[in-house]
Amino acid sequence: MTKDSPEGTILLAYIKGLASEDEKSIVEDWLKEDEEHEKELLQIARIYHARHTYERIMARNPLPALTNVRRTIRKKKQNIWIGRAITSAACIAGVIILSTILSYQKENAIDAAPQLITVKSNSGMRINFTLPDGTEVYLNSGSTLSYPIPYDKNERRVSLTGEGFFNVTHNEKQPFMVNVLNNKLNVHVLGTKFNIQAYEEDSIIQTTLLSGSINLSINNNGRTQHIQMQPSDKAVYDLSTGRMQINKVNPLYETAWIESKLIFKDTPIPDVLKRLSHFYNVKFEVVNPVINSYRFTGTFQNRQLSQILDYLKISSNIDFKTNQTTEDDSNGIKHTVITLL
Repeated sequence: MTKDSPEGTILLAYIKGLASEDEKSIVEDWLKEDEEHEKELLQIARIYHARHTYERIMARNPLPALTNVRRTIRKKKQNIWIGRAITSAACIAGVIILSTILSYQKENAIDAAPQLITVKSNSGMRINFTLPDGTEVYLNSGSTLSYPIPYDKNERRVSLTGEGFFNVTHNEKQPFMVNVLNNKLNVHVLGTKFNIQAYEEDSIIQTTLLSGSINLSINNNGRTQHIQMQPSDKAVYDLSTGRMQINKVNPLYETAWIESKLIFKDTPIPDVLKRLSHFYNVKFEVVNPVINSYRFTGTFQNRQLSQILDYLKISSNIDFKTNQTTEDDSNGIKHTVITLL
């Protein structure tokens, strides 16, 4: 089993030629582990470029910045493949950025339509970045966030699939809107901190508020339901039944993933497995249905999945078997399957 990837700040420093000798050693050892790690670092180039896209667009002259990055990389004599990555665009760790920014390259373009930026976190990885308005975003494994550049003058609307944590910059004149799973749910805020979990393969959407207040708009069979949430509220919307349930929770449990931490407190095993599945990019198969009636308590930070499974085995008498990695041909994502016995 490969060790965890270096922190994004270390990878970025390595790309920019600012890493210390110890940091260089960490990254280079990690690259030697698996050829997939090279692909992840190559993706860093795309994000770095995208984060500065807005400024380059406004300057209408992106080529000098890209040239400077390439020159810096060459000066530090880093690997040739990093140079190739910079040519396509530049980076942050473990993220893919796809952009439709084309029309701004035309010298005479006037009032061009907003361009869409899409940020996707790699499976098994978590990333954070800052939107043009200063809003801080964390994306959990296998999550996608899309946003326009520039924002609409009346609102800051983004679209999320997967799990994201938002620390929204306050702007009363331009509310922040999160569109979830193609308008199944919308979140309306002015400035606050909240977490949304909405993976396409799940049947529920979970929203947890840490501070401030948010308004949920739920589209259900042509009807729109509005709900206002208060701090420590967790709203669970069941897509199959259309039912909404709101409970008071400890928000720290719901957002621990942004610190690479998992906290379970008397948590039903199905919920534990779902969280582990998203966090480690694995699939679980439960052979003995009795296991689904178990509950689990534990706190883990920067732990390998095998360590958590060993703890499950000791504390709950749940045996497990790790199967070979399988591939989903529909989207090219590979998963390791864990069978619980």
